[in-house]
Amino acid sequence: MEDKPLMLDGLDGYQFEELIAKIMKKKGYQNIRVTQKSHDVGKDIIMEGNNNDIFLVECKHQHFVGRPIIQKLQGAMNHEEMKHPDKEIKGIVVTSGSFSQEAIAYNKQIGQEIELIDGKKLKNLCNELKIVILNGKIQIITNNSFENINEKQPKELALKGYSKIYGNQEHKAKVKSELVYNPACYIRYNVSFDTYTSVGLIDSYNHSGQIIIDGVTGKELDEHIQGFYFTSRFDTDEIQENSTHKTIPYEFTENDIEEHAVNKITEQHTHEVSYTGNNNVSYSKNCTPKRRDIDIKEFIPIYLPLWTNEIAILKMNYKQQFYVKGEHNRLFLIDELKKCKICERQEMEYEKMSICPECGRIICKNHVKIDYLDKKTPICSIHAKSVKIFLQNKYFATKENSKKYQEWLESRNFFQKLYEDKVAFSLSILGVFGLIWLIISWIK
Repeated sequence: MEDKPLMLDGLDGYQFEELIAKIMKKKGYQNIRVTQKSHDVGKDIIMEGNNNDIFLVECKHQHFVGRPIIQKLQGAMNHEEMKHPDKEIKGIVVTSGSFSQEAIAYNKQIGQEIELIDGKKLKNLCNELKIVILNGKIQIITNNSFENINEKQPKELALKGYSKIYGNQEHKAKVKSELVYNPACYIRYNVSFDTYTSVGLIDSYNHSGQIIIDGVTGKELDEHIQGFYFTSRFDTDEIQENSTHKTIPYEFTENDIEEHAVNKITEQHTHEVSYTGNNNVSYSKNCTPKRRDIDIKEFIPIYLPLWTNEIAILKMNYKQQFYVKGEHNRLFLIDELKKCKICERQEMEYEKMSICPECGRIICKNHVKIDYLDKKTPICSIHAKSVKIFLQNKYFATKENSKKYQEWLESRNFFQKLYEDKVAFSLSILGVFGLIWLIISWIK
């Protein structure tokens, strides 16, 4: 089985050329260009090596390649040498099938540097580069992820946040952590094209950029996730064998992801320009890059470590979900320890939250009451025990404190009760002053 060539029967000739271009890029060649279908003149791909040598590649997706193909490439190489006398020109013929003995003998005879890659060698090259091809498309296989954290750290992170919430000392939080690796592809590209009309060149466009595609949806990643992971240099980890079951498989091939990226890049770099025609009339034109104008410089499949904490506090459950990039960098998608369980208000800091000791609700300042008797215990507005004096309510965390306050209140006289009700007392003072003012006004 290992000696059989790759099965690429589903590809046409042009798709085979595109496949070979991708393989050559993975092999380290640069500035790879697939020539137009009808103007290859003996070469299907032009590319450069590490020493700026020029390589001409002829691709033949057929069972048998004879001597004429070698001769055709030889002519193309001679033509290229005349154009670039200062550079070394080399040739490669790639076929999914095999070469005739006559072709092999002729290649040795001419003495030019032409490498012959048949189907078996092509398969060996793919194995060497860890490329898996299925139905003519390159499958995405990687075990690289952004630098992750150890299994204890997500739990420690949840408990550290919980420890900053007011009232946390009364009840412990139980934390269960889970890791998955989300698939993504980092693509660095360059877009360069000129736009002409009847008046000549109206726009010359050149732009480099990057785009990150989700390996499950095929869509561009959220800009916050892109910014978190790819705005600076990043370190990677190799996913250990005992953690590979935590990886979410890529739903697309490399070809598919690249196609999604190209469509998005085309959309992003389509722009409108204004120009003046020969008749001195102003016009506008949409300038849209073609596929050949987009050069994929780098294609890196990589996994994004996503942690989920499930946190149980009394009757309540909370969720944290965050991406990590090394030990000190986290991007929270969900952090319910900062979200009020009553009004769903999201705070920026744990210190602004309180926890109800009766139900375990984490609550914001608008829905927390502090026990009036002990002056420290928080209680949610749902479970607070209230005692009304005249106009004002006093709140308590326990029935015992509520009962104790009621007994004390009943032992007070009217004026002591009035003074205890700050609202009623304030209104009484205002009423007295108002009455005095009326009496003075009436006397005058």
